[in-house]
Formats: sequence, structure tokens, C-alpha cells
Amino acid sequence: MFTYMSWIVVGYGLAALLVHLLHRRFLRRTQKDVLETHYILVTRNHELQLEWYIRALSWYARIRGECIRVTVLDQASEDDTLAILRRLYHESGIRLNVIDMSDTADKVLNKSPESADRENRVHVDLRVPQEAAKIPYVHSRI
Repeated sequence: MFTYMSWIVVGYGLAALLVHLLHRRFLRRTQKDVLETHYILVTRNHELQLEWYIRALSWYARIRGECIRVTVLDQASEDDTLAILRRLYHESGIRLNVIDMSDTADKVLNKSPESADRENRVHVDLRVPQEAAKIPYVHSRI
């Protein structure tokens, strides 16, 4: 008897938790003044880590119901970094831009006045190992 009653209580608790999470996610999507988080990743030959970083940001955006944009500034990678980014462009579920570092990188790094109020920028230089800890769900070892 006690076992059945505890299963009913657990079921109601999980249903209530699911309703609260979906409601919170729906509210965040409908807000017009949503602050967008813009991650700017600076890469060079990061084929082994980059897919995990992009997927971690995608999962974070889905779980939290937040708007995330990722711009990858590539510094002449010689490995499959760009091929991985091309594949993840359609799969990730977030807005993903890839820019060659020699091209207009200054334009990306400088905040424009119209986007200053709408987005929160996070600069992550992946060439420095400790910087990867700024990405959610990523723990870097020194």
C-alpha cells in the first residue's frame, strides 16, 4: 500500500516539475526584450574539442530556454575544424556563424550600439586552455 502511494506522489511531483519547466521555457521565448547570449569562440586547430563545445552550448540553450548565438573566429586551422563546423551548422539548433580571423574580426569583436542592449557577450579564446571553462557544461583541466 505504501509503495503504491509513494509512486503516485512521485508521479504528481514529476508532472508538476515538468509543467513548471515548460512554462518557464515558454515565458522566456515569448519575451520581446530577451537578452541574447553571444559566445565568441576563437579557435585554431580545435577539431577534437569543438564539437563538444558547440553541443554543450546547444544543450544549455535548450535546457534553459535561452537565445544563444555562437560566432567562431577561426585562425587558419589546418585540421578538420571548419568541416566539423559546417556539419554542426545545421544540426546544432543555435545560430552559428563561422568567420575567418583575418577577415573582419574587429567588426565582430566590437559591440554595435544597437546590439549593446540586447545581448550579453562572452569571449572565449580556446587557444588558452583555461578559457574553455566559460562554456556551460565544460570543465577544463590545467
